[in-house]
Amino acid sequence: MEYRGTWKEIWRQKGEMEGTVEDLYIYDGWEKSKADIRVTADKIIRELDIQPEDRVLEVGCGAGALAQYMECKYIGMDYSMPLVEKHIQFFGNSVIHAEADDIPFKDKYFDKCFCWGVFLYFESLEYARKAVQEIQRVTKQGILIGELPEVSHDEKHLLYQKKMFEGWAIQDAWTPQYKGKRFIAVKKGSLA
Repeated sequence: MEYRGTWKEIWRQKGEMEGTVEDLYIYDGWEKSKADIRVTADKIIRELDIQPEDRVLEVGCGAGALAQYMECKYIGMDYSMPLVEKHIQFFGNSVIHAEADDIPFKDKYFDKCFCWGVFLYFESLEYARKAVQEIQRVTKQGILIGELPEVSHDEKHLLYQKKMFEGWAIQDAWTPQYKGKRFIAVKKGSLA
């Protein structure tokens, strides 16, 4: 299926696609990726040391590809209402419809937060900066933002520079095909 329009429109179209939980790779945009969802989820859990008692927010959770492996007090959010509905249908998680630049939770509500493969679809760097501020505002201990492209095969992807994440630990992409092209930004410890 060919998806057209803005990224928001594309993610709406994906969410409205007929399918089942077997189609998570398509719903969540992994269909062209060589990454393994389970391996990625395990690395996020290890990197942030996510524990069962941790309250964890996933920004840009889609239909729940990564969430299915989270054993914690998980809450997801996404700007695509159809994907939020699919996520709830497939996994029964607590998921809300919201924008990353205006997270509807009080300060330091979450222990940890992660956002994987989402920032490349933001509309502008200004939106991305606001999203980072909001993620930091609602998180106490650890943040991971993954798959930040410095270069991309798709001219519609928003590109980033590592200097935008000054003070964060920067890692190269975990997926071999993106090494040297994308990076991961991690912030741990007290974020007060």
